Amino acid sequence: MSLVAICEAPGTSASTTTVLALAAFAPAGRPAMVLECDPSGGDLAGWAGLHGDPSWSSAVAAPDRSWPGVYRHLQELPSGLSVMLAPSSASRAETVVTEAARRLAPMVGQLDDVVAFADCGRTVAPSPWCDAAALVVVLVRQGPAAGSTVPTIDRTTELRQPLPSSSHIGLVIVGERPYPPAEIAAAVRLPLFGALPIDAPGAALAAGAWTVGRGASRTPLARAAGVVSGTIVEHLDARRATAMPVASTNGVDA
Repeated sequence: MSLVAICEAPGTSASTTTVLALAAFAPAGRPAMVLECDPSGGDLAGWAGLHGDPSWSSAVAAPDRSWPGVYRHLQELPSGLSVMLAPSSASRAETVVTEAARRLAPMVGQLDDVVAFADCGRTVAPSPWCDAAALVVVLVRQGPAAGSTVPTIDRTTELRQPLPSSSHIGLVIVGERPYPPAEIAAAVRLPLFGALPIDAPGAALAAGAWTVGRGASRTPLARAAGVVSGTIVEHLDARRATAMPVASTNGVDA
């Protein structure tokens, strides 16, 4: 299972940049991709100057439901990172993203050789992409300009309400002040996968689709994203290992 659903806590706005960073700096040898699964609409086509199709729209309409068939509907960012685009308009995106989840999310979730980071945006209701994910990561952004997210420490019910009833949920904190990330994680009783700095130049490079060779990998955001992405992949690997059947000495699965 390799589907990671990234969703924003109330008052947070950082999922697209975070998803790009986590996928771009996933551990070496572990291919990663980005799936736009935000029902309010996708940003990547506009950010990277890509055509609107192929996308989820064409993938849902196509008769081939196999992974090779779906793969043909991906596009590449300038960095070479594979992305599945969602419509930019909310009216189209909600229908397309929901239908893509119904038809294709279970298959995507079974891809063990690729880590798929799904940008689910501000999830305000149970999301079919979250339901299909091996791991749900909640983003909490704090800082001087994010006063509405800081009280999340005292809003545990609101933070957890949109999420599926799964124990495989964790936090990524954007910004290390005013609260230590570990303190936020303890308050909402969710494991912490790591923290990302508030790094405007690094975020601007993410918005420019992580153009290779222009300093993207040297920003504080990129360095921290590599660590967080590695922690997430380790968690996925551990889950997969515990889910694998154990062979007995006589050749019969235990």
